[in-house]
Amino acid sequence: MTGKRVVSSIEIRHLKAFLALVEHGSFRRASAALWISQPALSRTVAQLEHLLGEKLIVRGNLGVQLSAAGSRFLPHANRTVAAVEDAVGALSSLPALRVGFTWNALGAHTGPLINEFEKKFPDSEVELLRIDELPYAGIEDGRSHLAILRSVPLDSGIAYSVLFEEPRLAVLPREHPLAGEPSVTLAGIRSDPLVVNTVSGTTSADLWGRELDAERALVGVRNLEEWLHAVAAGRGIGITPASTAVLHPHPLVAYRPLRGVPPVPVLLAWPMDRPHPLVADFVELARQHCHDGSFAPDLATVARS
Repeated sequence: MTGKRVVSSIEIRHLKAFLALVEHGSFRRASAALWISQPALSRTVAQLEHLLGEKLIVRGNLGVQLSAAGSRFLPHANRTVAAVEDAVGALSSLPALRVGFTWNALGAHTGPLINEFEKKFPDSEVELLRIDELPYAGIEDGRSHLAILRSVPLDSGIAYSVLFEEPRLAVLPREHPLAGEPSVTLAGIRSDPLVVNTVSGTTSADLWGRELDAERALVGVRNLEEWLHAVAAGRGIGITPASTAVLHPHPLVAYRPLRGVPPVPVLLAWPMDRPHPLVADFVELARQHCHDGSFAPDLATVARS
């Protein structure tokens, strides 16, 4: 089949089936999310693979994984579906604003901010999307019009506005010798194995500067859940913005204020070449919400946890 015939034969349902399978990691969960049967989902993905002449999905004991071809195809599939949704949304007076985040979003204030925005702009709709497999929460492939990030984007094509700063916490296994202390310093945990979210985390070994133990072990993970479970299992310690303690408590983990380190910026980012018409209004309302400092977590409460 020629390239043109392949493109003309691929339908949005093929791409959405593929993306749902990647997102949910199993045919059972993906079919439930799409409200179709597992056999129907399997046939749809098989049709897409037949049209492309490539295996996109590999089935294994741990669920489904992307093949090499599937990994190359994934960002293009995301961009295509996002472009179609934008095209359909353009027919309405105010297309939905897709706000991506990697973890934590804006904490407990996320819901109130979105509710107030939709009341202020009654014809608008905000879609909140967790996208933690990309560092910029979907801005890269068009899934997000706006992203909540905790690091300044390095891409010169992405504009951003810092809303506030969060203090950092040390995250320790409950059995760690310092877990009972009211606070921790970098020097006190300089030799512990460090668990790092390599995709969208805010911490690297560089935080220690000259105090870095050259032989310390690094444990790489891909998302917040893997990071938290690794710390809870005693594989190492972590460092995180303070909102994580509020949103993701864990019985086997102790969050402790970390002294002598710079805070983490919390910001809104958006692509400069294709800004959504509601971006400026959403950013301005978020700034107003953050102006009174009410986003800051209570570190005294964290220290007692």
